[in-house]
Amino acid sequence: MASSSRQRRTVAAILLSTLGLTGILVAQGGTQIIAAAALPLDPSAVAPAPLGDVRPAPPEEVDATGILRRNIFDSETGPLERNPPVAVVDEPVDEEPEEIDPNAPPPRCDGSMRLVGAFVRMRSPDDSFAAITNATGEALLYQTGMEIDSREVLAIQHNRVILRPRGGSPCSLTMFAADEDERVATAPAPARPTPARPRRASADGLDPAALEAGISQVSEREYAIDRGLVNQLLANQAALMRTARVIPHEEGGQVVGVKLYGIRRSSLLGRLGIQNGDMLRTINGYDMTAPDSALEAYARLRSADRITINLNRRGSDQTIDYQIR
Repeated sequence: MASSSRQRRTVAAILLSTLGLTGILVAQGGTQIIAAAALPLDPSAVAPAPLGDVRPAPPEEVDATGILRRNIFDSETGPLERNPPVAVVDEPVDEEPEEIDPNAPPPRCDGSMRLVGAFVRMRSPDDSFAAITNATGEALLYQTGMEIDSREVLAIQHNRVILRPRGGSPCSLTMFAADEDERVATAPAPARPTPARPRRASADGLDPAALEAGISQVSEREYAIDRGLVNQLLANQAALMRTARVIPHEEGGQVVGVKLYGIRRSSLLGRLGIQNGDMLRTINGYDMTAPDSALEAYARLRSADRITINLNRRGSDQTIDYQIR
C-alpha cells in the first residue's frame, strides 16, 4: 500500500499490531509508511518495462532494495532483484495509451483483488511497489509494468493503484476506502413506520459485542486479547483497513514515527488504548519508520503471544503491553 515518498501511507499496513493490529495497519500498511502484507514478487508476472535514466534518490529517501533483496516472506524464491531491461519488439500500435488523470481516478476494479499497501518513490516511480491480494487471496508485490490477474499495473500512488485489463479501460484499487457496493449490499431495507430497534454501530464495521468480549483491560497500560478475536480480525481485513489512517511524521526531514488518526473510543484501536494522534514508534522493538523493519514486524507479529508498542502521546513516550491468550 505502503507510503509518502518514503512510504506508505502501508495499507493492510499494520492491521493487527496493537495486537499485531497496529502493526499490520502500519506494515500493511500501510498505507503510508508501508504495505500490510507485502509478500514476494509474483514469479509469473510480466517483467517491468525498461527503465530510463533515473536520477539518484536523495539520501533521506528510503531505499526499497533491502525489502526486495531480503524477501522475508518467501525463502524459496530468494532475493528479489529488478529484472534487466527486456528488448522491445516494434509492433504496430493502434492507439496511444490512455493518460491517467490523478484528479479523476478510474472506477473501482471488479473482482476480489485488494490493495494492501504501497511503497512510493516520487523521484523514481519505477522503483515503487504495491502489495496486492490476487483472486486466490495471496498477497504479492507488484511494480509498474507487471500483471496481476491479466491486468497490467499502470501506476502506483500513495493510496491507489491503477490497473488496465487486456483490451479494457483502466480501473483502480484504493486503500482505506469504504466499499460502497458492500455497504449497499449489506444495508438494511427501508424501515416501515414501525420504529426500528436502536442498534449500536461501530465506525470500523466490526461487531462491538465481539470487541467488548474479546478485549479486557488489565491495568492502565496492559490489555488481554482473546486469540479467537485475533483470528476473527485477521479474517476480516477489509474492515480492519478502515479502522484508522496511518501517516508518517517527520521532524527535521526525517521520519520519526507514524501517527494514527480517525480513532474513536468505541473502535478496535480505541478499545486497545490507542488515542487519536498517537505517534507509533516501535512494535516489539521493530522500528515502524523503516519499511523493511515494519514488514518484518508484520510477518512475525501475527502469531506472537505478547506485543509491546512504544508510542508518543502529546510529547510523552509511553508503552502499552498486549497479551494474546
